[in-house]
Amino acid sequence: MFSGNLKKIILIILAGYLTSCSIPKTDLGPDERTLLTIQKGSVIGSNNGKSYQWLGIQYGSIPDASFRWKKASETKEWEGVYEALSFGSTCAQRGSLINTSKRRNWGEIVGSEDCLFLNVWTPLDALGPSSSKIPVMVWIHGGSNVSGNANFYDPSELASSQNVIVVSINYRLGPFGWFRHPDVNSNSENIEDRSGNYGNLDTIQALEWVQRNIEYFGGDSSNVTIFGESAGGYNVAALLSAKNAKGLFHKAIIQSGGVKPGDIKHSESYLKENLPWKNYSSRELLNQLIIDKGMASDRESATMLQKEMSQVGIEALMRNATTLEVYEAYLMVRNNTNDMLRPFPDGEVLSELGILGSLESGFNSDVPIMIGTNRDEMKLFLLNNPRLTREFLRIPRIRDLDLWNAVNRHRTNAWKFLAVDDPAQSLTKSGRTNIYAYRFDWDDEPRKYGVDLKNLLGASHAFEIPFVMGNFDEDALTKYILSKKNIDEVKTLSHAMMSYWAEFAYSGDPDRGRKGDLTDWESWDPREDSNKFIIFDSTIDGGIRMTEDFLTEEKLIKMLATDMRIKDYKWKCEILDAAIMFDDLTTQNVLSEFNNNQCSDLDPSTEWRKYWYDEKEQRY
Repeated sequence: MFSGNLKKIILIILAGYLTSCSIPKTDLGPDERTLLTIQKGSVIGSNNGKSYQWLGIQYGSIPDASFRWKKASETKEWEGVYEALSFGSTCAQRGSLINTSKRRNWGEIVGSEDCLFLNVWTPLDALGPSSSKIPVMVWIHGGSNVSGNANFYDPSELASSQNVIVVSINYRLGPFGWFRHPDVNSNSENIEDRSGNYGNLDTIQALEWVQRNIEYFGGDSSNVTIFGESAGGYNVAALLSAKNAKGLFHKAIIQSGGVKPGDIKHSESYLKENLPWKNYSSRELLNQLIIDKGMASDRESATMLQKEMSQVGIEALMRNATTLEVYEAYLMVRNNTNDMLRPFPDGEVLSELGILGSLESGFNSDVPIMIGTNRDEMKLFLLNNPRLTREFLRIPRIRDLDLWNAVNRHRTNAWKFLAVDDPAQSLTKSGRTNIYAYRFDWDDEPRKYGVDLKNLLGASHAFEIPFVMGNFDEDALTKYILSKKNIDEVKTLSHAMMSYWAEFAYSGDPDRGRKGDLTDWESWDPREDSNKFIIFDSTIDGGIRMTEDFLTEEKLIKMLATDMRIKDYKWKCEILDAAIMFDDLTTQNVLSEFNNNQCSDLDPSTEWRKYWYDEKEQRY
């Protein structure tokens, strides 16, 4: 029935992938014009009608568990011609709508640890002998660093219309991508192996592959832009502070990401209850593995056993465990399996100063940065909050529109402040002039089956991706989010955004786009009453325009305190509390001072507050 279909679409949205464009075509035969000899051997791809594509090229190898939690080994040379016609293995993760079409696998562990594959899209005229080398854009997918893969994105329109090469990559996820146990790899001669940032090591290795091979595909290895969304944006930011990545890329685009790193102390501690907003504890993962293997009956005895085990014994136990055993133990010890895993400031892969601290110190100051968020980021994550929505005929319905929009706005504003406005203001005040910021405001969804999607979803998390990729082929997005009334506006806005993204890749300044016919996108100016960021919207809602408006901590708190749409002060306390827990937005004593002491019953010494929450409800 229609409502069931829409419910399925909204579930995909919750995973952040409805808006990721249609999946690239993989049923194409080889095209002799794509036969290339690259560093490790010969490879042939296909022609999708818009661009040439090579799918499933391996850039790193994890042949067995001895390479687990280490930098992947180099791939070996091959004989003959490798047919790069289909995607490589998905990285190990829990099966869902975004990584398997087989319903029976939903909830099960799918994929492989040996999953380091990349894909290349090249304009059809980029391979000629007289062709000049063109800019390269390397896409890092999102998914909270626990799910997703490069298969869900079709950048062929971006590549063909803007004359750029696009590379998308897989990287290790979950406990295989981010894991810091002090006894695993502690004797490794390679200091990178001790970092815990194996997913980030993968992105660096992929960029090394690009440097060695992309010119065979017509790309300019001296002009590489990294771009990613959500967790992919976080990983772009991590690369900006990674000394081993310096020189491997030259521009960076962070879409709906952030700059707060993971917590090493938390990951390496024994914790009876894991904390929200932080990486899981690797010691507790091992405790669970010990229990699962029947070596102990409960957490207390597992902890005692782990403390008695030698470093060699712990490492052997972790490496001898199967992929399934490791992942199931990980799922048991996560507080919330939707929380994002963050890179660790280990001092080797990621600067010990953290991402923002590293950039403030002047590291990579020559790398232009584009950074932005969507106006309604949080609506995607609030959909399942039973206090804000109810389900009727399997479709989410808004309970109170004013409250829905108010909670979204304050939670999204906190995200924007922490991810965009505060870093941009800080970096430009220190003298940087190459920071470009945006906000994506498009919200012209139609009304479907009695649901006003404009209000329910708006400019939600990940909705900018198809505008950047430029692919609006017939798929779930065009059926449920677009309409005959808005498709022309959508394509106009998409062409503009692709043009800005490509011009940034070409020159490091989005300027007026590739043709010079768009609104001038100025860099962030830290002075009062000066332009800060550009807004992307349809012409009926104001179009593309620069604005002087920006957020500060003081503005956030004042707007929240004076918002009359929120009648129950406890909502305001929760919103402020969540912002503090998430990114140390402000000092803890603000909780007691906020809103005329109405939040004074919150205990600032308690790190994990459960006030006003039913245990069955999901913390929004």
